[in-house]
Amino acid sequence: MPSRITPLDVSAYASHDIYRMGEQIYENGWVRHRFQTNYGLQATVRSKGNYRVEMVVDGEQLFGRCSCPVGSTHCEHQIALLLTWLNEPQTFISYQDLRRAIRLKEKNTLVDILVNLVEVFPELSQFFITAGDKNENEAIQEEVANIFDFPQAQKIDPQQIVEACQLLFVRSKILRNDGLWDQARTVYYEILNRCLALIDRLQTSKPFRENFIAEIADDYEDLALNHPDFDAIREVIAGEVTVIMEHESAEAEGVFLDLLQQKLK
Repeated sequence: MPSRITPLDVSAYASHDIYRMGEQIYENGWVRHRFQTNYGLQATVRSKGNYRVEMVVDGEQLFGRCSCPVGSTHCEHQIALLLTWLNEPQTFISYQDLRRAIRLKEKNTLVDILVNLVEVFPELSQFFITAGDKNENEAIQEEVANIFDFPQAQKIDPQQIVEACQLLFVRSKILRNDGLWDQARTVYYEILNRCLALIDRLQTSKPFRENFIAEIADDYEDLALNHPDFDAIREVIAGEVTVIMEHESAEAEGVFLDLLQQKLK
């Protein structure tokens, strides 16, 4: 998938000034820990700090996210990652190759490596000790919550939300293709619920683009209706629908969920 990224894509991705800053970061060799994932690219990029950068390609569109202060929009760190891929694709480690190499390691060797990693990064210990305390849906909920982590008094540009959510929409497609319907649906439910809450509170600086909220609702409804084990999660979906439809802005934004509500009856 990353092979679809072209020089024209990169030059058109951000303004000329941001492109030049990203080019300088790339030329300084500040793009580290380069990985090629199933759906895009990841790396750590040095600048004023160390930032986690992620890029994905969905159809003909290119989306990115960075942990820097402006990373929900196009930034120089994303440009630096893209330029690194264009010029040095062989330096990216494929997750598939990494998994294959790890599987070839002897079990006791892997245990020693993990223990050494925990000594360097103590926070990793929580992954092994409390792994059962948090499921994948909770992890998705936290990730969405981070996108919407704004002071209630702050007016939010809806485009900032739209850009930040694109990666999650792509991941939802991947989750669905992998048969993880609950996680795929959770992505859309969490984003839809929080977008409507922003509108209810009059916290957006301008309206979301036309049909954006309705499209999220349609995708949520589709994932819920076609869940292969709908009856087993009927109560969960019913609770989600109730929460969504209780938003004052739901009807005005084109959120109806008629087919889903009929099936729940």
